[in-house]
Amino acid sequence: MDTFLNNAREIMAVAGATNEAGDFAILVGADGELHFIMEAPFSLEAAAAGGARTAYRVRRSRNEVRVEGWTSSGRSCVFGEATARPLALRDQPLYRISSGASTETDAVG
Repeated sequence: MDTFLNNAREIMAVAGATNEAGDFAILVGADGELHFIMEAPFSLEAAAAGGARTAYRVRRSRNEVRVEGWTSSGRSCVFGEATARPLALRDQPLYRISSGASTETDAVG
């Protein structure tokens, strides 16, 4: 397998190993330098045309991890994986804790 596809698979493996949602990009310059762009929308084609030798966009949501790759020579790839991981923080409790004590008092008399 060539470097372009191998890097996309490795990025996919790392991106899929976390529960965090969010998008980011990795740009590889002509001399191999790496640039990370966090949470910013952009075009892979424009990044590759703007001097990046290779660009990868990673999209992570609760239900999917997706890696898109693009090279300045026009090659592209897409890897995706459905996930069923719960979010780390939930807005609804999974259970309630009760002391077991009654809220009513018995009348003595």
